[in-house]
Amino acid sequence: MTTEKANGNRRRKEDEKRKRKWPYILAILLLLLLLLLLLLRSCGNQHPSPNPPPSSSAPSSSVPSLDDTGSAESGSSSTPSRQEILSRLQKQEVTVTDKVSAQASFSSGAKGSTGTWEVENPSSNTVIMQCEIVLDDETIAKSAPIYPGQHIDGLTLSKQISPGNYSVTATIRYYSKDTKSYLGMADYKIHLSVS
Repeated sequence: MTTEKANGNRRRKEDEKRKRKWPYILAILLLLLLLLLLLLRSCGNQHPSPNPPPSSSAPSSSVPSLDDTGSAESGSSSTPSRQEILSRLQKQEVTVTDKVSAQASFSSGAKGSTGTWEVENPSSNTVIMQCEIVLDDETIAKSAPIYPGQHIDGLTLSKQISPGNYSVTATIRYYSKDTKSYLGMADYKIHLSVS
């Protein structure tokens, strides 16, 4: 009976050791899962997804239909400068799933002036994008529809703007490529400079 008791004690001790290991194993698995989710999320920020970003809002009856006038240029936009890359990294909210320049600039604030602002709709997307720059709750410039595989390099001012530097909202509306119906939108803060 002494041998059986010793074997029973040994088994209990081994069972207790195994039971103590489970919280550590579970914690390690949870950390690995968290790291995997963070990695997937950061990859999602660098590689466009075919769906509108998660910050998209539901369709609204006050949202206009796609303005199908004008045209965007085919292909990818030009390679950003080192300064633009640094600026994009500093303002993560600008680079969610779209390729959006963090700065727009106009050499004149006169209505009808053309300025520079780069937005790309990667060919992997399945939505049409239409962009606006909004200053003080008023649209001051609007892009042509940007189909997958297209980009814009600039916009035309629809309002007179005083020279200066502004923090503005870039609103990107997403439309179905097939039906051209409104799907949602995303807002980004960008910098606007008017000379």
